[in-house]
Order: sequence, then structure tokens, then C-alpha cells
Amino acid sequence: MTNTSRKITEGELAEKIGAENLALVLDNVYCAECGQTVMVEYEDDIVVEPSGDTILHGKCKRCGNKVARLLETGEEK
Repeated sequence: MTNTSRKITEGELAEKIGAENLALVLDNVYCAECGQTVMVEYEDDIVVEPSGDTILHGKCKRCGNKVARLLETGEEK
């Protein structure tokens, strides 16, 4: 495993976690302003960290604030 983050596409993420799970993740994001919300505009900023975990950076559908979601997709130890 490398020590750098890398971007992946929405399709690669859907393959990694399953398309149905991706929909669940996007519909269950926390915004500091709105509370539970939906993430939008995340497609260009999906990052896999050196640990293997995935972070989605996007915007709150309601207010437009930045939101992020961490998916623990790295290897279990």
C-alpha cells in the first residue's frame, strides 16, 4: 500500500461497496447546519486514504455547506 491518497470515480466506489450501499451512504450524511441530510456534488472528490478508507467530500443538499463522509473500507486488522 502506498503512503498517498488517490481519487477514484463514483463507479469504482459503487463496485467497492455496492451500488445499493452507495445510495444509503449518500442519503445519510450529517450537516452541522441541517442535521441529517443528503450529500450532493461529491463525484469529483472521492478519496481513498493510505489506510484504504474512503472519504467522500460534497455539499449538503439543503443548505450547500461542505459535508464529508468516511467509509471504513480499509483492511481489517
